[in-house]
Amino acid sequence: MFNLQAMRQSRRPSPLALVDIGAAGGLQRKWAKYRRRISPVMFEPNPAEAARLRRSRPTYPSALVMEHGLGESNRTYTLNLAHWPGCTSLLTPDPTVLAGYKIAPLFETVKQVKLECVRFDELYRAGRVPAPDVIKVDVEGYEYEVLCGFGELLHGVLGIEAEAWFYPVFKGQKLLHDLVALLSPFDLYLRRIEPVPGFEGDLVCVNAYFTRGKGGQPDLTQEQRQKFALLQRVWCLNDV
Repeated sequence: MFNLQAMRQSRRPSPLALVDIGAAGGLQRKWAKYRRRISPVMFEPNPAEAARLRRSRPTYPSALVMEHGLGESNRTYTLNLAHWPGCTSLLTPDPTVLAGYKIAPLFETVKQVKLECVRFDELYRAGRVPAPDVIKVDVEGYEYEVLCGFGELLHGVLGIEAEAWFYPVFKGQKLLHDLVALLSPFDLYLRRIEPVPGFEGDLVCVNAYFTRGKGGQPDLTQEQRQKFALLQRVWCLNDV
C-alpha cells in the first residue's frame, strides 16, 4: 500500500549539524525558530554551565552537550579566567593593546586553571560527534586554533560563524586575515562581518561569516542545498 507519510519523511533532509563552540548561555536566539531542523552539538568545558545546558535540552531534544575544551592538539592548556567570564581565554590578554579602552579591566586574569583540550576530528573519529554542517566558534582569540582541530572535516562544512579580530588583544593571537587564509583552501569564503561593540567605536572585534563556494554559489547535493539555504536565512546573507 502506498504510504504518503513515509514518502514525505524519506524526503525530509537530515537535521543540520550545528557545532557551537563556546556555548555558555545556550544557542543563539536566531536559531530558535528552526529548532526542529537543527541538531546542536554544544561545547562547554565548565561543568556547572554544561549541566545547565543539559537541563535546557527540551527546547532542542536532539542536542548533544560536550564537556570538553577544543584546540589544535590533544593536551593540557592553561585557561585564563578573566574578571568578566566572557573574556576568559586560553590566551593571555595584552595590556598594551587593551590600554585606553574602558573594557580593559574586564580582560584581567583573576585565576588560572588547567583545561584538557582535544581536537574535534579526534572526537569524530571516535564516533562521539557528527560531522559538522555549520560551526559557530567564540573562544576569545583562540578561534584559529580550534578550527585547525577540525582538520579535513572542514571540507564538508557549509558555513562558519567565528568571532574574529583586527587587533591582537591577546598575546600571539591570530587575526581575521589568518582565518581567511586558513579557510580559503577549504572553499570557505568571507561573506559578511558584523561589528562587536565594546571598544569605543574602534573596529577591534567582529563576527565573521564564511560560507562554501565563491559568491555563495557552492556545488552541493540536494540535501546540502536545503541546509545551505537555511543557514543563509538565519545569517541574513540572502541580500548580501
